[in-house]
Amino acid sequence: MNVLRLLREPRWLRGLAVAILIALVCCLLGRWQWHRREERLAANAPLVRNYDAAPVDVTSVLPAGTQLSPARVWTPVRVSGRYDADATVLVRNRPRDEQFGYEVLVPLVLSDGTALLVDRGWLPAGSDSDQPDTVPAPPSGEVTVTARLRRWESDKRGSVPGGQVASIARDSVTRAVADGSPASGAPRLLDGYALLATETPAPADAPAAAVRPDVDEGPHLAYTVQWFGFALTALVVWVVAGRRELAARAEGSEGSAEPGPVGAGGADESGTRSTGPVGNGRESARESPEQARRRRREGLDEAAEDAELDAVDRL
Repeated sequence: MNVLRLLREPRWLRGLAVAILIALVCCLLGRWQWHRREERLAANAPLVRNYDAAPVDVTSVLPAGTQLSPARVWTPVRVSGRYDADATVLVRNRPRDEQFGYEVLVPLVLSDGTALLVDRGWLPAGSDSDQPDTVPAPPSGEVTVTARLRRWESDKRGSVPGGQVASIARDSVTRAVADGSPASGAPRLLDGYALLATETPAPADAPAAAVRPDVDEGPHLAYTVQWFGFALTALVVWVVAGRRELAARAEGSEGSAEPGPVGAGGADESGTRSTGPVGNGRESARESPEQARRRRREGLDEAAEDAELDAVDRL
């Protein structure tokens, strides 16, 4: 049962065109979801590759005057210096555990006069929501820090209180650090910042440490399979509907070709099939029920006349 025969009919040809169009749209959406999955995997790759690596010297990854490479994001570094507590900067509206608070940024001044901006952790909003109730001071004196490098965030516009920023963006953080630094001048920040992992000596009180981000590729693979499945379904539906249509037509043709009465292409008393009238039974297969009844009545009348003539002959 070849459904391609239906392509000669405009209605089924239009149906196939619609099915193909739906399949093409679904394929495009499937490819889009596949590319989104690849982008997510590429974004997660530095975290997977670098997060648990052994700490290295910061100058080998982020020399002064250079920007942090995307491939080296999340690289652990070990560095020693002194915190510039006066230049502490708070980052507003940072979510954690379904609660908004602040992240605490403090420059760690190195021996060459440059500084690595260290994100020491998260604090909940205070009673008035404009700032934390207290900000724990960093350790004084020489400190050895292990932290993971990050690239600057995008700058967010908006008015914020002094000593605060809306995002960890290079320009806004640099201005805030300069405002809080002593008159001798602000340290020159390296082109990137770092999330604190450990610091020695450890302070008695510290902000909540950063947690490891989830490595999740999202639902994009499942959506990819789903969209390609929809594309296949659109074509299968057309084929199944076409096969059912052809089957219904075949059944209708068989029903209209039932055997006619005796003498009209039907079977006689001996079980043999008679040829019937002209057309070898084909015309009787197409006659209406009224014509069939009329033909049977004519046959009965002829039989009655033959019986009467036989009776006269016997007399």
